[in-house]
Order: sequence, then structure tokens, then C-alpha cells
Amino acid sequence: MSRGGAVKGAELRGAVAVLMYTEGEYVKGVERGTVMKGVGDPLSPGWGSVMEGGERLGRNEKEVEERFPKIPSLPISVETAEGILRSLEGPQVPLEWRDALKNSNLRVGPGPTVLNFTYQGEEKNAKIHDVFAVIRGSEEPDRYVLLGNHRDAWTFGAVDPNSGTAALLDVARRYAFLMRLGWRPRRTIIFCSWDAEEFGMVGSTEWVEENIMNLGSRAVAYLNVDCAVQGPGLFPSMTPQLDDLLTDITKKIEDPDAADKTIFDQWTARNKGINIQRLSGVDSDFAPFLQHVGVPSVDIYYGTDFPVYHTAFDSYDWMLNHGDPLFHRHAAVAGLWGLLALRLADDPILPFNYHSYAMQLQEYTSVLSNKLEGRVSFTPISTSIKNLFAVAQEVEEEAKNLRAEGVSSDLEVLKKRMLNDRLMLAERGFLDVEGQLGNQWFKHLVYGPSNHYDSKVDFFPSIANAISQSTQTKRENQATIQHEIWRVARAIQRVANALKGDLS
Repeated sequence: MSRGGAVKGAELRGAVAVLMYTEGEYVKGVERGTVMKGVGDPLSPGWGSVMEGGERLGRNEKEVEERFPKIPSLPISVETAEGILRSLEGPQVPLEWRDALKNSNLRVGPGPTVLNFTYQGEEKNAKIHDVFAVIRGSEEPDRYVLLGNHRDAWTFGAVDPNSGTAALLDVARRYAFLMRLGWRPRRTIIFCSWDAEEFGMVGSTEWVEENIMNLGSRAVAYLNVDCAVQGPGLFPSMTPQLDDLLTDITKKIEDPDAADKTIFDQWTARNKGINIQRLSGVDSDFAPFLQHVGVPSVDIYYGTDFPVYHTAFDSYDWMLNHGDPLFHRHAAVAGLWGLLALRLADDPILPFNYHSYAMQLQEYTSVLSNKLEGRVSFTPISTSIKNLFAVAQEVEEEAKNLRAEGVSSDLEVLKKRMLNDRLMLAERGFLDVEGQLGNQWFKHLVYGPSNHYDSKVDFFPSIANAISQSTQTKRENQATIQHEIWRVARAIQRVANALKGDLS
């Protein structure tokens, strides 16, 4: 559950204020973070707030106020939380709290302690700055491969985001060396340094909203690295058509923690196979690219959750002593990130595999079908997935034949360009102009956040929202769930049609 979800849940249950602590070994650490719902500048929902004198909503307008909880909240340390709970009477803390708090005698109240909650904050508008560097493509300058990282931090930010910032600069340094040797990418490469990510992906979202038409028609992929290094082990997330590309590249890079092993060797050994997560969360700058514009996206981490997240202990000392003492993991992430971008920028035919996407969609459908036990029909989605499988196979054969061609004539170049456009634009088919059920800004019907904080389903968000609504109201709303199933089915069919390239 997100911070905002926790505060909103407390508000709905009658709380007047919330103190939040994060379980972990650093008992003095205070984890900061936004509680705003959604992404982007709340005063310009749906349009970029980059123009001086442009339209802005008022702070007290309903649409703005709905983005924030109505009760105050404050982060505290585990140490402070234990002190408060130790002073209370009433029932003991729940069993699941006790391991983290290391004290089974703590209680949850009420009283006799009275807490004086005083909040002093400052409301102001501030200018933020996104920074870009561009390597113009030599043959297809109107096709963009974007690499992004945010550079704002709550505290020292050695992990979040400066490990990612260091990796981004290292990729740029390596590309500069290649350019001195005469290399130019086939497609344009854009380095993006985002501001105000910690306030709700503001910098990236406003830029995406401002450039929505050009990104929608020209962006090949967005490759995000937020916290490049949190600890050991590769933890990638991406849209499924990029799975094979990532897997292939991991076989070419030495693992930073095991001599004579590749990243692929250690990654698959750790997970007993290939383990790639998806991008339904709203936890970094890929969100506006994928979930609003439909750009194929990647998010890469080395290491999973780290104990000093968003605290003052996220420092260079922690990185040097715990996260990556020799900075080999930083170099590995930069190598992986840079090679992903190189392949996407230089391959004559984009290395996308939509057969992987169809397989993933089929798995999602099976999970939901079993969950709903036949109360609604998933036949529309299954039919669309079958069509996508068939088209994906045809496209793979077409790409194979074009790769086998020798010297490229003007006609062959045009054929490759046409195929690449279909591969690039197919992801946009998952977008729906009406947006997700209950959250119109998010347009992607496969990946996006659920509108219900307690939802366990992290795919097909509109179907998940319809199911959650039905559960919460204790009234089976089969018509709404079935409508959302049809919407997803039509989206998958749009993707199949875009890949095929012909009018129906």
C-alpha cells in the first residue's frame, strides 16, 4: 500500500491525523515521501504546465483537493513509534507488528497518552528544471530512444536517485567515446534528467503531457533507471515485447558479484529462471510514458528494497559500506542500460517480440478467469489474444526475411521502416481514450494502478477496479465487469491490427 493509500484509508476510518513509520533495521531513520494521489502537477491535470501564463487550476478547486488526503500525516522513526506505543494502554499490537518492533508488550490504545500533533508546512509554487542531452540519429532522426533518471532527492540520495544519475552519466560518457571514434546512432537518443519526481513524477509527467503528440508518434522506447543500485541481484521490469532483448543482453555482461559469470547466469540462478516484473505501479518516471502515452518501457534496479530508503541514512557512506563498495554494480547497470539503448537505436529492425506479450496476456486472463469462477465470460479477451498470437508469428517471419536480405535497396529500407513503425506503435493500441475505470488520466488497459489500495490484481486495472467495486459494495456487478473485459479485448485486437498493418 502506498503512503497516500495508508493515509486515505485512515481518513475513511475516522482518523484525524496519521503518524507513519517504516519497518526496518535503521530504527532512527525517518522515511519521507509524498501522499499525493496520481502523478504530475495537480494544478494542470492532463496538460503540461510548462508555458508561462498557461492555464492553472486554483489550489482550492475540487479536482485539486481530491488529489490529497484531508487529514495531516507525518513520518516518524521506528524508535519514535515504539516510544509512543510503549506509553499506550489497551490491546497489544497485532502479531504482524511485533517482529519489526522487537517488543511484544507494546499496545495500541486508546490513551492515556495524548499526542500534540502540530504541522508546520509551506505552500508555494516553484519552478522545476528538466535537463536533456540529444544525440541526433543519422538515418532516422525522427525516432527517439529515451533514457531517463530523476535527480531530486529527499535527503542525500546516494541510492535514490544518485546511483541512477551516476549510471546515466556513465552511459553518456561511453557514448561520447564511441562518437569520437566516428559512431552515430541510427535513431535519435535522448538523455532525460527529471526534476520533482519525488513529488509525484512531476517533471517527467509535465514534459510528456506537453509533447504527447510527438512522443506518441515517434518514441521507440523509454528506458528508466531510478535507483540503479540498492544491493545485489538484477531486478528488471518492462513491457513484455522487450523481454527477449533484455535476456540476450544480460548474457553479454559480466556479473559484478561473480567472476566468470554473466548477469544472466546469476539472475536466473537466483530466481530459478527468468524473472521479469511488469510496470503497473506508479513509482517512477516510466509511468507517464507507458500508462499515459503507450511507449514501450523498461525500469532496471540492482538489488530490491533497501533499508535506508528516503531517510537521512541514504548516504555515500551507506553505499560504500553496504550497497556497492567497489561500484561494480553501478558499472554493470550502466552497461546493461547502455546496450539496451544501443540495440534499440541501431538495430535496422526493432528487436520487439509480441509473442511474449500474447503469452503474458494469456496468463493474466487465466488468473482472472479462475478468480471469478466463470461468473463472467473471458471469451472476448481469449479470442483477441489468439489473433495477436497469429499476427505476432507473421510479423516475426516478416522480420526474419527482412534481416536475411543482403544489400538494402530503397524498397527494402522502406519495408523495414514500415515494419518498425508497426512494432513501435502497436503498444499504443492498449490505450483507451476513456482511460481506466475510475481514473481517466491513466489510459493503458493492461498496465496501470488499481483505483483500490487493497487490490491484489496488478494487471488489467479497469477489470480489477470493477471487481473491487463489486466486492466493496457486496453487489455483484457483472455488467460492469463484463464491459471492462470487452474494453480490454478491443484493446488487444487494436494491437493485433496495428501489428498487421492492414485495414480490417
